Amino acid sequence: MIKQDYLIRMIQEIISLIVNALLQKKKYRWSEWTEYDDLTRQILGFPSEDLLGMNIEELIDRYKGDPNEMGKTELAAMTMLKISDDMGTDDLLRKSKLRQDGLALLKYVQKESNSFSIQRVQLIDMLETSQP
Repeated sequence: MIKQDYLIRMIQEIISLIVNALLQKKKYRWSEWTEYDDLTRQILGFPSEDLLGMNIEELIDRYKGDPNEMGKTELAAMTMLKISDDMGTDDLLRKSKLRQDGLALLKYVQKESNSFSIQRVQLIDMLETSQP
């Protein structure tokens, strides 16, 4: 139970960090992102770069039945959005796909989760109203 609570808190902390970065267009030092990327890899079970080749159905199916299903799904979505935000304009197609997939996963979590997040709602609204 303690391990489960710790994992939930870590997921929430990483999500909050990414949401704040996206909403405020804040840039973090590489060392900060490296630390969070390592934690993300441990929580999701694969490197964040693997998200570049995954689709949303694959991610949703991957965590079905997991006690932290929604947290992990939301973390994957946020990581997709952060990667998209950090990408240059030389790969607009991949950047746009990551952004759309991240948004779709956030909407899925918003609809299917039994938890409400004002940050999630604000981010969804921002992503729906702004251009990539």
